[in-house]
Amino acid sequence: DIARPGEEVEVTGIFCHSYDYYLTQRSGFPVFQTYVSANHIRKKEDASSAHNLSEADRKLILELAADPNIGKRIIASIAPSIYGHEHVKMSLAMALFGAVPKNVDDKHRIRGDVNVLILGDPGTAKSQMLKYAEATAPRAVYSAGKGASAVGLTANVHKDPITREWTLEGGALVLADRGVCLIDEFDKMNEQDRTSIHEAMEQQSISISKAGIVTSLQARCSVIAAANPIGGRYDSSCTLAENVELTDPILQRFDCLCVLQDTVDPVADERLAS
Repeated sequence: DIARPGEEVEVTGIFCHSYDYYLTQRSGFPVFQTYVSANHIRKKEDASSAHNLSEADRKLILELAADPNIGKRIIASIAPSIYGHEHVKMSLAMALFGAVPKNVDDKHRIRGDVNVLILGDPGTAKSQMLKYAEATAPRAVYSAGKGASAVGLTANVHKDPITREWTLEGGALVLADRGVCLIDEFDKMNEQDRTSIHEAMEQQSISISKAGIVTSLQARCSVIAAANPIGGRYDSSCTLAENVELTDPILQRFDCLCVLQDTVDPVADERLAS
């Protein structure tokens, strides 16, 4: 009960090994299981508090905040190797910075994290922007839609082969607590798997009730997802909801919906090439 899945801990203990009779019989040679017999567990500080600001840092931040063009400077500093797409970079900046959560009358909590969906044609640098956000954020977890499942994004309960006890493992959203969770090829995910993250994207928690384990895990993170439109190309004559195979409940959980189109423009293409 000292820590929950997804939290970082520092364990002090003795490195041990035990003879595994069942695996030895199955493999035909001696097999030993290794483990740490813990005698002390300390919860580490949050990732945000690990980057303690000095007095010089605070002074520099206040000077930058007084700059009337600070917004443009922040946008220009995001993925500078990618030409254009200022509206997407602004959305990424809002997701990386986040906001302050609010408790309305101590009854209703409004999340401060910003969820962003990037919908665009192939070759518009969607994945590169996600990779940049992964490298920039203090805590970030990246997953691809084809390989992402409900248990991989939320949480999973499985039986430990050594202790024979049921254990709880946090998924990408739990591991990204107080950080950013990046999901590429969001449209390739199974619809049932996308439904499982509704609670995590709005209430920022994941409720588990499996194998006698009943608990709630924190998933206080921003979700930045990238998806391809239906048919591979975005159709401007249709609405955004008609261009992507996502249901209204999941679309309503995104605060910023960004569209990237690969329009045929010789002048813009020449600038991009140079």
